[in-house]
Amino acid sequence: MNTQRKPLPILIQSVLLLSPLLVSTSHAQIPLQMEEIKITATRNAEQQELQSRNITFIDKAELDQVQATSVPQTVAHLPNVTLSGGPREDVQNVNIRGLGDNQVLQLVDGVRQNFMSGHRPTYFLDPELIKNVEVVKGPSSALWGSGALGGVISQNTIHAADLLGVRDFGGFIKQGYHSNSDKWLTTTALAGRMDSFDWLLSGFYRDGNEIELGNGENLEGSASRDKGVMAKVDWFIDDAQTATFNLRSSEVNGEVPSNGAADLSSSNFMIHRENQSDHASLDYRLNPDNDWLNAQLMLYWNNTEMQEYRLSDRRADNTEIETLGLNLNNRTEMGNISFIYGVDGYQDKLSSSRGGLDRPTPPDATTEVWGAFTELHIPFAEAWRLELGGRYDYFSTEAKNLNNDRSDNALSPSVALVWQTTDQLNLALRYDEAFRAPTAEELYTTGTHFCIDMPTSNDCNTFLPNPNLKPEEAHNIEFIADFNTQNVFAEQDRFGINGSVFYNNVDNFIEQRVDNPLFSFPIFLPFPVIDDAGQTTYNNVDKARLKGFELTFNYALNDFEAAVSYGQTRGEDKRTGEKLNAIPADKWVLDLSQRFFSRSVKTGLRISHIETQNRTPADDSRDYDRYTLADIYATWEPVSMPDLKLDLSVNNLTDQYYRVAFQELYMPGRDVRLAVRYQF
Repeated sequence: MNTQRKPLPILIQSVLLLSPLLVSTSHAQIPLQMEEIKITATRNAEQQELQSRNITFIDKAELDQVQATSVPQTVAHLPNVTLSGGPREDVQNVNIRGLGDNQVLQLVDGVRQNFMSGHRPTYFLDPELIKNVEVVKGPSSALWGSGALGGVISQNTIHAADLLGVRDFGGFIKQGYHSNSDKWLTTTALAGRMDSFDWLLSGFYRDGNEIELGNGENLEGSASRDKGVMAKVDWFIDDAQTATFNLRSSEVNGEVPSNGAADLSSSNFMIHRENQSDHASLDYRLNPDNDWLNAQLMLYWNNTEMQEYRLSDRRADNTEIETLGLNLNNRTEMGNISFIYGVDGYQDKLSSSRGGLDRPTPPDATTEVWGAFTELHIPFAEAWRLELGGRYDYFSTEAKNLNNDRSDNALSPSVALVWQTTDQLNLALRYDEAFRAPTAEELYTTGTHFCIDMPTSNDCNTFLPNPNLKPEEAHNIEFIADFNTQNVFAEQDRFGINGSVFYNNVDNFIEQRVDNPLFSFPIFLPFPVIDDAGQTTYNNVDKARLKGFELTFNYALNDFEAAVSYGQTRGEDKRTGEKLNAIPADKWVLDLSQRFFSRSVKTGLRISHIETQNRTPADDSRDYDRYTLADIYATWEPVSMPDLKLDLSVNNLTDQYYRVAFQELYMPGRDVRLAVRYQF
């Protein structure tokens, strides 16, 4: 195993050691005040209420309330959004309207996160370092290109200004504890301001034991230990220019099954996994007092390495994906007309090695994607707006060790008609196309998928490469209504309804097909014999249909808030009518909260009811039973100690033993989560 330390973690740790020397409290000048650095998943600076897309914004207060230990947990309560991957936090993922994994684009501070390999983790950020999360539902390739087939999960991290206010130095320390896995979580940050520079240094450490399920049993291979650091500098060059330098590194260690979403078995063996994820980016903004120029240049580097070895025989696997990318865009205003346009591109280098003579080498592949995009907003009449967008992408993949390559291109148009009927009601009808280019692993993977241990043989199911895979293509029609008003049932109350109906046709749906092993039963043997262990291939399903709707009701009066949401998705193969895999079950969520004692205390109750999911493919005979979850939460910010904050939540209050539809593993039982945060 390669134990050589990476230069990025060394650099960040050196900065952390030197941080006390950077702090100066001698400034008496007023710090330069700049407009808040803001990144949105729509690449558009418009206010949220004017957006024509289906967007949910989760702020820091709600993130603290959830006390999530993975990013997918922060969005799992949204309608038509489901947590996938099971209870092991490291391998949890997000499913939006029946599309998941690499069909949902993940962003951190506007930077693509492209690591996706087999059953390995893909979300690496500690939620405590996140300022907010934006969820865009529905195809978004017109702005983001490949991967935004089901939507976008955009995570925006904290800046020094979020901790400092008007001070020159500050920070926080937060200590958390989760009872279910006896997990301790520590996060700390220091921030300072020197002349035109804001700097932030933060780190986290989390250590937990095995997860306890609702039936009282522990889930073997679910203990984990992870840590990470983030360093960020905001340079306010002048009134028109800012630059943000961001360095981030995290490390996860633990013993888990090779497929963390499944139980241990003879084909899903225990491994030791060490995951190192590093990131560096430069975000430059130019925004003078000029309607024609509001530009952004983003340069970034991501590197994620998974080192694994099987505990039984120490066989080693190593997988590494390095990404280099850039984004360049500009926003122009011409009277009431605005448009954003730009180019972006990235290169992924996948390198891997695998021990064992029976395991052929996976692909060492390079993927390059370049795209140009624009979106135009044209107001007309008094209350109407037309949005026209389009993007062209060229992508190529080359697997040098397999002497194979391919290239393709895609055009992703979008159009939306927005009608602001009144100050209270906004309607939007939009059409979007999106695509996802097949990954190098889907195209070229060979070798053993799993083996079956039998007394007479040890036969293995093998991957069969498919270099002719076509890109997945989505064609989505969606109607969105947003209604907000006041003084409905009482003076100064607030009432809102948000709803959407969608119809999404996905062509060339990429599906992993695993052939079942064939057995014979000789009369002279007391056990079956393997005739054929089968093969695993990635194939295109001709046409898939995804349709559904979602509704959210919000009500607030003084310090009381209530929200009710419902989401429903249906999916089928349009050619055969067979139900699709991974379609979420219907979900109801009720959230009630109340503030007390001069608003210093907030308490809440969230009830989630998930219906039975029996609309399954023919080869999946399981029924996924309905279940109801109750979570309670409370926050206390003492008036006499405004820098202190306590958060308490009890997840799965009634200790339900349940599993999410289409997942193999059952989810955690009751978990009491407590966190104390002190800001200075």
